[in-house]
Amino acid sequence: MNLIGANGVRACRPKWFPGASSEMDKFDFILILLSFVFAMALGHLLSRVASLVLARERVRFSGLLTLAILNAVAQIFVDWLSLWDYRSLPEWDLLTIATFFTWPIILFFICVAAAPEVPADGPIDMEAFYWKNHRLYYGLLILLLLMFVGASWTLLRTATPNLALQEGLSNVPFILTCLLPLLLRARWAQWVGGIALLMGMVAWPIVFSSAIR
Repeated sequence: MNLIGANGVRACRPKWFPGASSEMDKFDFILILLSFVFAMALGHLLSRVASLVLARERVRFSGLLTLAILNAVAQIFVDWLSLWDYRSLPEWDLLTIATFFTWPIILFFICVAAAPEVPADGPIDMEAFYWKNHRLYYGLLILLLLMFVGASWTLLRTATPNLALQEGLSNVPFILTCLLPLLLRARWAQWVGGIALLMGMVAWPIVFSSAIR
């Protein structure tokens, strides 16, 4: 589609421009917006991990924090993949856009809580960082999952309305899993919660989104 500017010059209208005629055009437009924030979250996390690797002589390693980092990366991947189910949403109102835009913002702060900044000198205690921030980390995860449950009902307006209940209920086990390390400070609870969360996020795309069609 072409646009006529005020100066009479015909300009090319990009496919993702708002108001495009096809449903995929709307979805692409929203996905571009979300992709920037997803990329910032992943980039922030990878940057901190790379800094830890370079400063490894000063790092006190923590298995629990490493597990939290892996879960954060997996959460970004699963959340991005789950957006495909909304491709046939016929209308994106402001509330729906704002809700979806909040997802990657929360993900960004989850990534902030998952890995420490690396100072120019001095020791870096990953274990201490984990215990200082684990409740913030799992609290943000629960908030994100609750938003998924609420937003899943928009699937009722898509070509696959049967996915609304399926995706809403699929988040419940993840919420219960996150409650364990959030409420219990015991080390075993942190390991059980973190490992169960990682296993669930690995299994989710295999069970629900093994192929994009």
